Amino acid sequence: MSTAYHSTDNVTLHLGDCLNVLPTLTDASVDAVICDPPYELGFMGKAWDASGIAYNTEVWRHCWRILKPGGHLLAFGGTRTYHRMTVAIEDAGFEIRDSLHWIYGSGFPKGQDIAKSIDKRRDDRADTLRVTAWLAAQARAAGWDLARLNALFGFHPRGMATHWITQGVAARVPTPEQWDRLREEIGFDDTEIRPTVAELNARRGSLGEAWAQREVIGQGFRVRRESDVQLAGLSSGAYALTAPAAEEARQWQGWNTALKPAHEPIVLARKSTGFNTTVANVLEHGTGALNVDGCRTEAGQDYRDKCASVVGIASPRNGDTLGEWTGAREDSAHPAGRWPSNVLLGHGPDCDAACSPDCPIPELGAEARFFPAFRYEAKAPASERPRLADGTAHTTVKPLALMQWLVRLVTPPGGTVLDPFTGSGTTLAAALREGMTAIGIEQHEPYAQLCVQRLSEPYSVALFGDLTA
Repeated sequence: MSTAYHSTDNVTLHLGDCLNVLPTLTDASVDAVICDPPYELGFMGKAWDASGIAYNTEVWRHCWRILKPGGHLLAFGGTRTYHRMTVAIEDAGFEIRDSLHWIYGSGFPKGQDIAKSIDKRRDDRADTLRVTAWLAAQARAAGWDLARLNALFGFHPRGMATHWITQGVAARVPTPEQWDRLREEIGFDDTEIRPTVAELNARRGSLGEAWAQREVIGQGFRVRRESDVQLAGLSSGAYALTAPAAEEARQWQGWNTALKPAHEPIVLARKSTGFNTTVANVLEHGTGALNVDGCRTEAGQDYRDKCASVVGIASPRNGDTLGEWTGAREDSAHPAGRWPSNVLLGHGPDCDAACSPDCPIPELGAEARFFPAFRYEAKAPASERPRLADGTAHTTVKPLALMQWLVRLVTPPGGTVLDPFTGSGTTLAAALREGMTAIGIEQHEPYAQLCVQRLSEPYSVALFGDLTA
């Protein structure tokens, strides 16, 4: 039986791997699963974002088991990896009902500028291959195989030494210290090749000559917010705009390897209602339907005018069949606004039009009035981002309002939400603010501490208001 890391009347947080904790949870005990799993992209070098857990069918089988019949699952995914997660969810027994798309205009492209990379490039490949071929021949002559070379330095049997003796794209020259150790252990005479090894090591990490020849043609200015985790290493202020120097760089000016990220997909899946109809399942378990009226998009007068003009009331037509309606018009607009869509908008942190129904978000255009909108930042604002005394903070925090909308959409009033990938606790906080109970699982203790801090008095009241109100 799993022991709770943190527990109150409304929330239970477990510390551990979800594959170990989920089996301890009771069958058909939660109303919804809402989570933001790792996107499996190795974000900012984080190991937890490259474990493959989001593709593990066993995780989703447990979620299916723990959900009540008809219960919904909402899971965020990355644009390049969403499909693999969705297949795993479907293979676990879920019915894929829809895909939602959180769209924002503030993403930062993280591709490779081809022209700049060409000017930075130092083509040492011919010399590098000459060294690796020479070293491979010396190792063979002395009876050293790859495993023995790796063992000499404590590497994996197919580790770093692989690069020292290959003619492939991964060819690399050993460092001076590694080279001296190889010479001593293998016993080769490197008089002929050593100058090349020294020269390649001296140039290691240096830029090509063309980079210094780029002409300054203007000046740019960058404003870096604390939330811009994608801009790590860059500071605010002016920077030089330069033109390509090499002939090849000029040819490929304006080419890059990536598009600007502007959306994140969310899979909407549902556990079968069994032999029940949806209506019977809702009446028995409270699950199986979506809270449409609770998630409508507030609308302005233009919506009401349109509804009145296109619907009309039952009244006789005069003249031709396609003549105009006569009689007074009726306003058929729903008082709570437009039907919720599977497109969710995120507006920039500097936008003052905070989702007003009569004031469309400027950076997204007038069409934004048709969709629910939530403040977007690359990292949630400080008021939604707890930080430990040692500076620990989570790097991929979702907006609280967005998570509240998702919780409200699929969870019956007073229901229980499960998040197997709790992170900093946004889903738990959202569930509490919507009057639900919540169960979270987090395997990294620093992040679990963030959750506890976020959900504990007086922090939660100061930043979110009374979560139990």
